[in-house]
Amino acid sequence: MKFLLIISAFAATAVMAAPTKGLSGCVATSYDQIAGTKACSAITIQGPFTVPANKKIDLTGLKTGTTIKITGTITFAKGNLDGNNDLVTIGGTNIKIDGTSGKFDGSGPLYWDGKGGNGGVNKPKFVRLSKMSGSITGLTIINSPVHTFAVSGCHGLALTGITIDNRKDHAPCGPKYALGHNTDAFDVGSSSGVTITGAKVYNNDDCLALNSGTNIVFNGNHCEGGHGISIGSIKAGSVVDGVSITGNTVVNSANAVRIKAYANATGGKVNNVTYSDITMSGITDYGIIIQQDYTNDGATGNPGGAAPITNVNLYNIHGSMAKKNRQSVYILCAKCSNFNFQKIAITGGLATKCTGISPKPMGC
Repeated sequence: MKFLLIISAFAATAVMAAPTKGLSGCVATSYDQIAGTKACSAITIQGPFTVPANKKIDLTGLKTGTTIKITGTITFAKGNLDGNNDLVTIGGTNIKIDGTSGKFDGSGPLYWDGKGGNGGVNKPKFVRLSKMSGSITGLTIINSPVHTFAVSGCHGLALTGITIDNRKDHAPCGPKYALGHNTDAFDVGSSSGVTITGAKVYNNDDCLALNSGTNIVFNGNHCEGGHGISIGSIKAGSVVDGVSITGNTVVNSANAVRIKAYANATGGKVNNVTYSDITMSGITDYGIIIQQDYTNDGATGNPGGAAPITNVNLYNIHGSMAKKNRQSVYILCAKCSNFNFQKIAITGGLATKCTGISPKPMGC
């Protein structure tokens, strides 16, 4: 009798861990059930539930054309994973994710120590999109431990109506917590045909950090509290070619429009970039900054031309600075050419300062 009871208990546990299967898909209502859904062509991940500490959601190796619906709140318990790890990894061909009723909570305040990815406690990155095509719509992500989206090796990907809210890192969260740091919204590398539209981002680092890629679109987004809409930082061998950044607002941030390259970025290049219809307010450092002297430890003041910046078009860039002692436009180049600036109207800061580019574009 005891033996039968043990078998019955084991069978009940096995049933609980299995996803609910229907004719067209699978539903996971706990972390343990997610792995069992990957063979399905239609998946629902239904919160609320908590992902255990040091565990990850792996949604790679999916069937071509898989649809995923995320509902409710999925919370990630604080663990000890470092920046070489991601809490969520998604990959596959023509994957379509509907997150309009879903939320990921990364428990960021439990990690934040003011050092971000530069030291302190281990902090995992949040969501990695790896070799993925398709779309993600409407997902809300809060409390990123460090970087939020890492987009790598993706070709033909649309991210629409995503909210990233790390506003808790703008002020101390109590005696146990310090400020968050490096909570980048979208870090894009080695990708093409990536479109990001209608995002609402509240963070304290780059709203977009485009490190390498071609045919990238970043349109109609709201960026608040961070470092601006950035191309770069460009390192050796990193190429950005063909970018449209249009109709965005940047509020209460360090910069609005930013292109940054390392002086010694041999083989790097930035080409064919358009920023247009950008509205800014409350900018503390630079309205527009284009520099070839960037390092992660701070600008050196000695630009290098190893990564040329060419064919940059800025049109209808307007708004206000928060500090009167900072430049509205700052360019420090060693090898920049073919800049076309029109309708640059940034108030409240110092006069522009442009060095190393000839002829100087209008408004510089």
